[in-house]
Amino acid sequence: MKNSAMSCKLFFLSALLLGLGLIAAPTTAGRPSLHLQLHRIQKISKLSGDPLVKAACAGTAEFEPECVSTLQSAPPHQRADGDGLAFFALRFVEDHAVNITTDIKKFLAVPDLAPLLQSALSDCMDQYNPLDDLIEDAINAILAKAYSDAEQFIDAAITDINQCDAQLKAHNSEEKAENKTGEDVQLAKNLTEFNLFLKKMLSAAMNILKSN
Repeated sequence: MKNSAMSCKLFFLSALLLGLGLIAAPTTAGRPSLHLQLHRIQKISKLSGDPLVKAACAGTAEFEPECVSTLQSAPPHQRADGDGLAFFALRFVEDHAVNITTDIKKFLAVPDLAPLLQSALSDCMDQYNPLDDLIEDAINAILAKAYSDAEQFIDAAITDINQCDAQLKAHNSEEKAENKTGEDVQLAKNLTEFNLFLKKMLSAAMNILKSN
Protein backbone atom coordinates (compact mmCIF):
# COMPACT_ATOMS: atom_id res chain seq x y z
CA MET A 1 0.00 0.00 0.00
CA LYS A 2 2.84 2.34 0.92
CA ASN A 3 4.65 1.42 -2.29
CA SER A 4 1.51 2.18 -4.25
CA ALA A 5 1.08 5.55 -2.54
CA MET A 6 4.75 6.39 -3.10
CA SER A 7 4.45 5.45 -6.79
CA CYS A 8 1.40 7.65 -7.09
CA LYS A 9 3.23 10.61 -5.54
CA LEU A 10 6.22 10.11 -7.83
CA PHE A 11 3.90 9.97 -10.84
CA PHE A 12 2.22 13.25 -9.97
CA LEU A 13 5.58 14.87 -9.14
CA SER A 14 6.96 13.78 -12.50
CA ALA A 15 3.87 15.06 -14.27
CA LEU A 16 4.14 18.40 -12.46
CA LEU A 17 7.83 18.80 -13.34
CA LEU A 18 7.12 17.84 -16.96
CA GLY A 19 4.31 20.36 -17.11
CA LEU A 20 6.49 23.12 -15.73
CA GLY A 21 9.20 22.20 -18.19
CA LEU A 22 6.78 22.49 -21.08
CA ILE A 23 5.55 25.86 -19.92
CA ALA A 24 9.03 27.28 -19.37
CA ALA A 25 10.54 25.92 -22.58
CA PRO A 26 11.54 28.76 -24.91
CA THR A 27 9.96 28.80 -28.33
CA THR A 28 12.27 28.53 -31.31
CA ALA A 29 9.59 29.68 -33.72
CA GLY A 30 9.41 33.19 -32.27
CA ARG A 31 11.35 36.19 -33.54
CA PRO A 32 14.58 37.20 -31.80
CA SER A 33 14.36 40.17 -29.49
CA LEU A 34 15.88 43.41 -30.71
CA HIS A 35 19.19 44.31 -29.14
CA LEU A 36 18.33 47.96 -29.66
CA GLN A 37 15.07 49.73 -29.06
CA LEU A 38 14.83 53.49 -29.13
CA HIS A 39 13.22 54.80 -25.96
CA ARG A 40 11.86 58.21 -26.83
CA ILE A 41 12.12 61.05 -24.33
CA GLN A 42 8.90 63.04 -24.28
CA LYS A 43 10.53 66.26 -23.11
CA ILE A 44 13.46 67.65 -21.19
CA SER A 45 12.79 69.86 -18.21
CA LYS A 46 15.81 72.05 -18.88
CA LEU A 47 17.96 72.38 -21.98
CA SER A 48 21.64 71.72 -21.46
CA GLY A 49 23.66 74.64 -20.17
CA ASP A 50 26.63 73.48 -22.23
CA PRO A 51 26.91 75.81 -25.25
CA LEU A 52 28.48 73.10 -27.42
CA VAL A 53 25.64 70.68 -26.65
CA LYS A 54 23.09 73.37 -27.50
CA ALA A 55 24.83 74.14 -30.78
CA ALA A 56 25.22 70.46 -31.67
CA CYS A 57 21.57 69.57 -31.08
CA ALA A 58 20.16 72.60 -32.87
CA GLY A 59 18.12 71.38 -35.82
CA THR A 60 17.69 67.82 -34.57
CA ALA A 61 13.93 68.51 -34.43
CA GLU A 62 11.90 65.82 -32.68
CA PHE A 63 15.08 64.08 -31.54
CA GLU A 64 16.45 67.09 -29.66
CA PRO A 65 15.69 65.57 -26.21
CA GLU A 66 17.54 62.37 -27.15
CA CYS A 67 20.41 64.35 -28.66
CA VAL A 68 20.80 66.56 -25.58
CA SER A 69 20.51 63.60 -23.20
CA THR A 70 23.12 61.65 -25.16
CA LEU A 71 25.67 64.45 -25.41
CA GLN A 72 25.16 65.47 -21.79
CA SER A 73 26.36 61.99 -20.84
CA ALA A 74 29.79 62.78 -22.30
CA PRO A 75 32.59 63.41 -19.79
CA PRO A 76 32.93 67.10 -18.80
CA HIS A 77 36.23 67.55 -20.64
CA GLN A 78 34.61 66.38 -23.89
CA ARG A 79 31.52 68.56 -23.42
CA ALA A 80 33.83 71.56 -23.11
CA ASP A 81 35.81 70.79 -26.27
CA GLY A 82 34.42 70.81 -29.82
CA ASP A 83 36.64 68.02 -31.11
CA GLY A 84 36.01 65.97 -27.99
CA LEU A 85 32.22 66.28 -28.24
CA ALA A 86 32.24 65.45 -31.95
CA PHE A 87 34.41 62.44 -31.15
CA PHE A 88 31.90 61.33 -28.48
CA ALA A 89 28.94 61.70 -30.87
CA LEU A 90 30.68 59.71 -33.59
CA ARG A 91 31.69 56.92 -31.20
CA PHE A 92 28.09 56.76 -30.00
CA VAL A 93 26.84 56.26 -33.56
CA GLU A 94 29.57 53.73 -34.31
CA ASP A 95 28.75 51.61 -31.24
CA HIS A 96 25.03 51.61 -31.99
CA ALA A 97 25.61 50.84 -35.65
CA VAL A 98 27.44 47.68 -34.57
CA ASN A 99 24.45 46.69 -32.42
CA ILE A 100 22.03 47.34 -35.28
CA THR A 101 24.12 45.12 -37.54
CA THR A 102 23.88 42.39 -34.90
CA ASP A 103 20.09 42.77 -34.86
CA ILE A 104 19.88 42.59 -38.64
CA LYS A 105 21.93 39.37 -38.67
CA LYS A 106 19.55 37.83 -36.13
CA PHE A 107 16.49 38.61 -38.22
CA LEU A 108 18.06 37.48 -41.48
CA ALA A 109 18.39 34.05 -39.84
CA VAL A 110 14.61 33.84 -39.24
CA PRO A 111 13.30 31.20 -41.69
CA ASP A 112 9.81 32.69 -42.26
CA LEU A 113 10.92 36.28 -42.76
CA ALA A 114 8.96 38.05 -45.48
CA PRO A 115 11.03 38.00 -48.71
CA LEU A 116 10.68 41.76 -49.24
CA LEU A 117 11.84 42.50 -45.70
CA GLN A 118 14.69 40.01 -46.05
CA SER A 119 15.83 41.85 -49.16
CA ALA A 120 15.54 45.23 -47.41
CA LEU A 121 17.53 44.02 -44.39
CA SER A 122 20.22 42.53 -46.65
CA ASP A 123 20.56 45.91 -48.36
CA CYS A 124 20.71 47.62 -44.94
CA MET A 125 23.48 45.24 -43.93
CA ASP A 126 25.43 46.23 -47.04
CA GLN A 127 25.01 49.90 -46.11
CA TYR A 128 25.90 49.46 -42.45
CA ASN A 129 29.03 47.36 -43.04
CA PRO A 130 31.21 50.28 -44.24
CA LEU A 131 29.82 52.64 -41.58
CA ASP A 132 32.53 51.75 -39.07
CA ASP A 133 35.29 52.65 -41.51
CA LEU A 134 33.62 55.94 -42.47
CA ILE A 135 33.24 56.98 -38.85
CA GLU A 136 36.82 55.97 -38.06
CA ASP A 137 37.97 58.03 -41.04
CA ALA A 138 35.96 61.00 -39.75
CA ILE A 139 37.49 60.64 -36.28
CA ASN A 140 41.01 60.45 -37.71
CA ALA A 141 40.31 63.54 -39.80
CA ILE A 142 39.16 65.42 -36.70
CA LEU A 143 42.33 64.42 -34.86
CA ALA A 144 44.29 65.79 -37.81
CA LYS A 145 42.20 69.00 -37.76
CA ALA A 146 41.07 68.18 -41.31
CA TYR A 147 37.48 69.20 -40.61
CA SER A 148 36.32 69.40 -44.24
CA ASP A 149 37.45 65.80 -44.75
CA ALA A 150 35.63 64.75 -41.58
CA GLU A 151 32.44 66.37 -42.85
CA GLN A 152 32.71 64.44 -46.13
CA PHE A 153 33.04 61.15 -44.26
CA ILE A 154 30.04 62.00 -42.08
CA ASP A 155 28.02 62.92 -45.18
CA ALA A 156 28.91 59.55 -46.69
CA ALA A 157 27.76 57.76 -43.52
CA ILE A 158 24.42 59.61 -43.60
CA THR A 159 24.02 58.66 -47.27
CA ASP A 160 24.53 54.98 -46.42
CA ILE A 161 21.84 55.12 -43.75
CA ASN A 162 19.54 56.91 -46.20
CA GLN A 163 19.94 53.99 -48.60
CA CYS A 164 18.85 51.61 -45.86
CA ASP A 165 15.84 53.84 -45.14
CA ALA A 166 14.82 53.79 -48.81
CA GLN A 167 14.71 49.99 -48.80
CA LEU A 168 12.74 49.86 -45.55
CA LYS A 169 10.26 52.43 -46.87
CA ALA A 170 9.70 50.34 -50.00
CA HIS A 171 9.08 47.28 -47.82
CA ASN A 172 6.54 49.09 -45.63
CA SER A 173 4.72 50.56 -48.64
CA GLU A 174 4.38 47.11 -50.16
CA GLU A 175 3.20 45.59 -46.90
CA LYS A 176 0.56 48.31 -46.44
CA ALA A 177 -0.62 47.88 -50.02
CA GLU A 178 -1.28 44.25 -49.19
CA ASN A 179 -2.98 45.27 -45.92
CA LYS A 180 -0.43 43.36 -43.89
CA THR A 181 0.45 44.17 -40.31
CA GLY A 182 2.58 42.44 -37.71
CA GLU A 183 6.13 41.89 -36.55
CA ASP A 184 7.77 42.44 -39.93
CA VAL A 185 6.17 45.85 -40.42
CA GLN A 186 6.96 46.86 -36.83
CA LEU A 187 10.58 45.78 -37.22
CA ALA A 188 10.97 47.97 -40.30
CA LYS A 189 9.37 50.91 -38.48
CA ASN A 190 11.64 50.49 -35.45
CA LEU A 191 14.76 50.30 -37.57
CA THR A 192 13.66 53.33 -39.59
CA GLU A 193 13.21 55.33 -36.38
CA PHE A 194 16.63 54.32 -35.10
CA ASN A 195 18.17 55.19 -38.46
CA LEU A 196 16.68 58.67 -38.18
CA PHE A 197 18.05 59.08 -34.67
CA LEU A 198 21.57 58.04 -35.72
CA LYS A 199 21.43 60.44 -38.66
CA LYS A 200 20.49 63.24 -36.26
CA MET A 201 23.47 62.34 -34.07
CA LEU A 202 25.73 62.44 -37.12
CA SER A 203 24.23 65.83 -37.96
CA ALA A 204 25.01 66.94 -34.39
CA ALA A 205 28.65 65.98 -34.94
CA MET A 206 28.56 67.94 -38.19
CA ASN A 207 27.15 70.99 -36.38
CA ILE A 208 30.05 70.87 -33.92
CA LEU A 209 32.63 70.69 -36.70
CA LYS A 210 31.07 73.61 -38.55
CA SER A 211 31.30 75.72 -35.42
CA ASN A 212 35.07 75.12 -35.12
